[in-house]
Amino acid sequence: MSGGTVIVGGGLAGAAAAIRLARGGAPVTLLEREEGPHDKICGEFLSTEACGYLDELGIDLDRLGAVKIDRVRLWHRHHHAETRLPFVARGLSRRILDARLLEEAARHGARVQEGVRVRGADADGVETSQGQIPADAVLLATGKHDLRGHPRARPATREGYVGFKMHFRLPARHVARADAIDLVLFDGGYAGLQRVAADIANLCLVISSDRLAAHGGEWDRLLAATLEEEGVARWLADAEPLFAKPLAIANLPYGYVCPADEPSGLWRLGDQAAMTASLTGDGMAIALRSARIAAETRLAAGSASDYHRAVREAAGTQVRRAMRLQRACETPPLRGAAMTVLRAFPSLLGLFAKTTRLPA
Repeated sequence: MSGGTVIVGGGLAGAAAAIRLARGGAPVTLLEREEGPHDKICGEFLSTEACGYLDELGIDLDRLGAVKIDRVRLWHRHHHAETRLPFVARGLSRRILDARLLEEAARHGARVQEGVRVRGADADGVETSQGQIPADAVLLATGKHDLRGHPRARPATREGYVGFKMHFRLPARHVARADAIDLVLFDGGYAGLQRVAADIANLCLVISSDRLAAHGGEWDRLLAATLEEEGVARWLADAEPLFAKPLAIANLPYGYVCPADEPSGLWRLGDQAAMTASLTGDGMAIALRSARIAAETRLAAGSASDYHRAVREAAGTQVRRAMRLQRACETPPLRGAAMTVLRAFPSLLGLFAKTTRLPA
């Protein structure tokens, strides 16, 4: 390779790609618009695949305080089904994880620049708040946020999705809960709850724009309605919110998988490459897989098209399965019937978790 790689975005996918490229001896510059550790909208569930990729990168999750998750509970109204996961997952704040990944990238020789805003990009380089940076490949790893001028194609979905995230400090009596993730289904969306530290829980809400409008677009009203769900109240009835306001994002393109013939010439990583239904908890694994594929393709002098074809092959089936599951959960008759079956045969929850993993 005659030039360097510029990565736009210092989240999971961008930092992981930077580590792998720098390890391989390739010149790489990573641009992150925020300065210092910061929170991001994310369920913060690290599946077994994600944990394996992080181990490859030299990230010790136990030292970072990650919480073990080995059970799943599914709630609908006052009923729930619970089973052991077919793998051990982890919960960890993205504030902590992403900062550690950027440290590792810099340690291996990547040029990490924080506080740099990218105003435009093409296959030859990026225009930033600090000037033009030439490149022989630009990797777009901006997560759920599209770079101006380079939007992802919006898949046909039944309605728009809005995502919210809030951390809560748990009362002492809740800290000793089983190491589980709780998924709470309701009309117009779902809530995901898990610990990301010994006494901190992450609430991730994915709802339809219609449900948000029904609560006047106001977080306080939406949260109050969500706390009426037993599966949520068991966690958060007396918990202390830790953000001044929730992180939020609209128009989430669930079901998106990047085309093989990306017209811009950019390399899309992470949520820019594929956005699976968050209900399955494999979004971070896809981000880390895309980073590995991108680095391997770059180091082998492959093209953006080579990379995008490989990502589609790696993640396409998983995304399609996950979207079928999410749509079933959105359909009231199917949701009620599924809960009846799962209460009788809770081990089926583990089967669903296994079949929506990334293929080896």
